[in-house]
Amino acid sequence: MIQLVLKRAMEEYKENFAIALSMAVLLIFPAIFTFLGQFFKQFFFSSGSVLLSFNADMFVLVGIVIGLIFLYVFSFFVSLIVYTVKKDVQSFSLDVYWNMLMKNAAIKIFILYLILAIIFYALSFLGLVSGFSLLTMLISFVIAAVVMFAPQSIVLDEETVFGAIIQSISFWKKNFTTGAAIIILGSIMLAIVLAVEYLLEIVNLPGIFVSFLLVLIVLIPFTELMKSYAFVLKFDLIRTQEIHQSAAKPFKTPKINAVRLREKPRHGNKI
Repeated sequence: MIQLVLKRAMEEYKENFAIALSMAVLLIFPAIFTFLGQFFKQFFFSSGSVLLSFNADMFVLVGIVIGLIFLYVFSFFVSLIVYTVKKDVQSFSLDVYWNMLMKNAAIKIFILYLILAIIFYALSFLGLVSGFSLLTMLISFVIAAVVMFAPQSIVLDEETVFGAIIQSISFWKKNFTTGAAIIILGSIMLAIVLAVEYLLEIVNLPGIFVSFLLVLIVLIPFTELMKSYAFVLKFDLIRTQEIHQSAAKPFKTPKINAVRLREKPRHGNKI
């Protein structure tokens, strides 16, 4: 099944590359974070990510507000990427979907990410205080993996945040191999991004910003597409149709050796 998911995700990424490229709009935030980081020391870049540091400084509120704006815009783009799968598989109109769900889905995904951010921050803090950082990192990874299909459920199933988490857990129970394969593929892609960042930093090039760009326009869109196609294949009718289309060989128009009037045939006498 993972072969089908990978194939369809690659096709969808090529067809909707403009949407993936539009996520580069988020690069405006690293510029803001860099500017503010020079004065407030709240933002740090690492491995294609932006880290927000909390302290007693009054300007921490500025960082939180900007971080929340970034998170919402990011959530919107995730909902848009997942929607492309819904559009192709279930033939939805963008106008209808925009009016019915798009704005609502982005808000739900934003709430989901915000809850996860708070949980991960609390776990990280507890790990530093207790000295069990490795354990808390493992717990954070498990939580992130368990709910990783929740955005897909929010868009494709039109679920609530809590309902989407339940659906993500249910999907894992029935499709553990596929979910694990997606995590492995995503990890390989992330390792490549980190290698590019490291090599560029060695030669004094802005590897951190390049890795951030690669994460935005390649890693995240492609991973979300893999997750979306894997999730939508849980429906028997759609899965049967997708497997049939994938197995079908492209039709080739038969070549006809015809001879026009007043032309010489390839063999034999003149007409």
